[in-house]
Amino acid sequence: MLALNAAVEAVRAGEHGKGFAVVAAEIRKLADQSKKSTEKISTLVGDIQSAINITVVVTHEGTKTVEEGTRIAQETSESFAGVEGAVNNIVINSQQISLNINQQAIAIQQIVSAMNDLNIAARETASGISQIRSGTQQLNESAQALKATI
Repeated sequence: MLALNAAVEAVRAGEHGKGFAVVAAEIRKLADQSKKSTEKISTLVGDIQSAINITVVVTHEGTKTVEEGTRIAQETSESFAGVEGAVNNIVINSQQISLNINQQAIAIQQIVSAMNDLNIAARETASGISQIRSGTQQLNESAQALKATI
């Protein structure tokens, strides 16, 4: 609008308005460039908003996955705790049988040794699951922090 008014005034000024006509043309160019820049910025803002929306959706899905993983890890940990208790009971019963039956001492000692190995393996597995659960909780906290930041 400013460029149009400047062009009209340049025409009206005649020979003396030639310099003013150059200024009017430059103002028109700047207006066109401003319009193009505004359109580009608008497109970029739309792209950023789309990316943010996608990030929110992905973060939400990631949170669901982490929560499901945490639940499964907890159930697995509880299962291994039950297995450990059962293995400990078997070891105790095996030791009592060993004391009561001297004739089967060699066979019972082999069973106890195998059960101890199984008990150690179960404890190592339970320890690994605890570490996984801890890592999963940290990941869930990070996801929550990221979600809160967004």
